[in-house]
Amino acid sequence: MLNIDNTIPIFRYESKNFNFHLNDCNKRDSEFDTVLMKKWLQAESDGVFRYNLKIAEWKILEGKHHYLVQLNLDRVWNRRKPENISSMLQPFDASRFNFTKLPNREIFFDIGDGSGNDIIAGNVSPIESGHCLLLHQRFQCLSQQVTKNSLCKALELLLLSNSPYLRIIFNSLCAHASVNHLHWHLYYLKHQMPLECIEISELIHPVFLLTNVPSNGFCLKLSSFSGNSIDCLNQLTFWVYLIVDYLQKHEIAHNVYITRAKTKPNESIYDDVRIYIWARKSSCGVKNTTAFVPAVSELFGHIVTGTEEAYRNLNENTIAEILTDITEDTFNAVKGEIFNLVKKNVSNDI
Repeated sequence: MLNIDNTIPIFRYESKNFNFHLNDCNKRDSEFDTVLMKKWLQAESDGVFRYNLKIAEWKILEGKHHYLVQLNLDRVWNRRKPENISSMLQPFDASRFNFTKLPNREIFFDIGDGSGNDIIAGNVSPIESGHCLLLHQRFQCLSQQVTKNSLCKALELLLLSNSPYLRIIFNSLCAHASVNHLHWHLYYLKHQMPLECIEISELIHPVFLLTNVPSNGFCLKLSSFSGNSIDCLNQLTFWVYLIVDYLQKHEIAHNVYITRAKTKPNESIYDDVRIYIWARKSSCGVKNTTAFVPAVSELFGHIVTGTEEAYRNLNENTIAEILTDITEDTFNAVKGEIFNLVKKNVSNDI
């Protein structure tokens, strides 16, 4: 429910508002979807963004991986210059751009106590419809590292949606994060993607391996856990954070992608949530935004290009080589450590 008594509206919700099962034939938006898109479209109309979203062209590449490639010229030339990231331990720098400096017109609504500490804000350089930022505890000036609370909040927002196309993503430092201030991205990618229901193999319960695509990684699923829905959500949060925190503590660059999923691929029901975690090679310095940048969306199979030449010339083999190069060695190096970490904690109470 949206409360507009304050300068920044407050979106209040409870666990009873969560949608754990969706039917892809149902086009009814939730209140969260409606409010978010109304705010986003109004901001676009008011010129809040650096450009109005215009995906000039898109295509599904030929091949077994069905990569979605989109041409977004404006994002290359009109976005804010990414921060120079040199280390995963790089501290928050108050002198640089950060999300405490956002003007109110970029803030859509508060999802916390009304203090403006937890908010949804527009991404002024959108890659897709409804592209927003989840800014959790922004006044604490935390660097770009996942916290358990921010992960929990990201999952809650996904479940508030009645759309199977809402995606929530995270880029770590040295994995193409552009701002060193804790943030998650939300956007609606209205395409059915292979990784929503692709076959995965179990490493050790409840962790699975994504190995039959070039972007080797780890996967956790909501359907892996037993109990009521909230218990399952808490368990999923625990295990995802356990792995991500390991990567953070060992300074291993990583990307996280949260998406709705199907336990039965040929049916219409989205009855699962998958979280993919990719451990990867570090990428330091200011990222090159004029071509194909292998960040989290690209690892998922959503390739955003910024030049017509790249759009014309990209093919499955080129993308596969890049994704393999940045994930395979690191994945193989940490797989055994993740196994041991999970085995050590598997009997712990959550």
